[in-house]
Amino acid sequence: MSPSDDPVLAALHGAEEHYQSVTAALRAEASAERQEAEKQRRKATHLQEVMQDIHRGLFSKDTYLLILETCLKLTGATRGVYLAADKASEAPRHRASVGFKADAESEPAPFLAEIYARVAEQGETLISHKPGDVAGLPQPAEPDDNVSNFIAVPVAILRGLSGVIVAADKSAGCFEDDDIQTLIHIGSQAGVAVENAELRRKLQNAYLATVSVLADAMEAKDPYTRGHCEMVSRFAQRIARRLDLPAREQSIVGYAALLHDIGKIGVSDGILNKPSALLPEERELVRSHVRIGHDLIQHVPALSLVADAILHHHEWYDGSGYPDGLQGNHIPIAARIVSVVDSYGAMITRRSYKEAYGEDYARAELYRCAGSQFDPSIVEAFTAILDDPLPEHAEDNAAPAPLPDFLPPAR
Repeated sequence: MSPSDDPVLAALHGAEEHYQSVTAALRAEASAERQEAEKQRRKATHLQEVMQDIHRGLFSKDTYLLILETCLKLTGATRGVYLAADKASEAPRHRASVGFKADAESEPAPFLAEIYARVAEQGETLISHKPGDVAGLPQPAEPDDNVSNFIAVPVAILRGLSGVIVAADKSAGCFEDDDIQTLIHIGSQAGVAVENAELRRKLQNAYLATVSVLADAMEAKDPYTRGHCEMVSRFAQRIARRLDLPAREQSIVGYAALLHDIGKIGVSDGILNKPSALLPEERELVRSHVRIGHDLIQHVPALSLVADAILHHHEWYDGSGYPDGLQGNHIPIAARIVSVVDSYGAMITRRSYKEAYGEDYARAELYRCAGSQFDPSIVEAFTAILDDPLPEHAEDNAAPAPLPDFLPPAR
């Protein structure tokens, strides 16, 4: 008897087929949910990673580009712009651009400016799934600026709008709800990054102003150092770059050179400018300027990294210097660099107790004292720089880059 001949067997068979069908559907649904969950997990992990990258890089000049590239990568958009205005009353300018013909800080094309204006006014996301979706937008002036779709989101900070990110020409399909949520999240995080970057810029400006005041105070006390510290800082930074030191170390070198004699503030003018030979006790007072400078600087949090270099810039490579008799690589690299350039500058400059020596004599002295007073590798680097002056158009700024992150030295 076949199942079709027995109503009971037929019912059981039908129930089994239904069960198998329902089970297969549930398994397929569960599999699809697992795949979607895995997709969302990967996307969330990726989003977290790129947001960390944004915050790590928020003090670099490419912050806006980093934010824009993140938006494009996560949404599948192939090009876009980051627009922002310094003040609400001013026209927006390009902070970053990918795939559009735009120079940095240039004003956007009319259709992008209108997108910015609408998002800025409403504070909401603007989406176009196809050309003509958004009424009233000006036609792009250049054929290359035509977009098939776009999404524009506001970048907000506590004080209000910070900018607008426009992602356009998604490579596959239209922008979806996930893309909207992703860009809104990035926009909120980007606002925090931009706000922090602005605070950091103001802190750096105040910091550099403090350094300038210290340097001016030092030069006002000792007229023979006028311009000397800036010269030492310029050459010291070039040596640091030539030696390919890390960015943090290059900053330390620059500030140590600029402030290496700050401790002379605590030494009598009469001793500093004495035209005759110093008495032993006077020489000790002059030597004390390294500890005075160290003690002054180490209490300034942003300059604490520089204090040891100031303390040891009169150490000798063979260990016979002061104040601690450090030798070789035990002397901080910044102090070894400052020692070479400071000595060269002192030799070619007129002082109260001597006339200026010629540059050939100063070079010869550096070579003669290489290995005893000076690190030979730094003498070689410095004389190579003297033989290869910067072109007239090259940047040679005495102001070092701000010390990265104002953090203690890396362990």
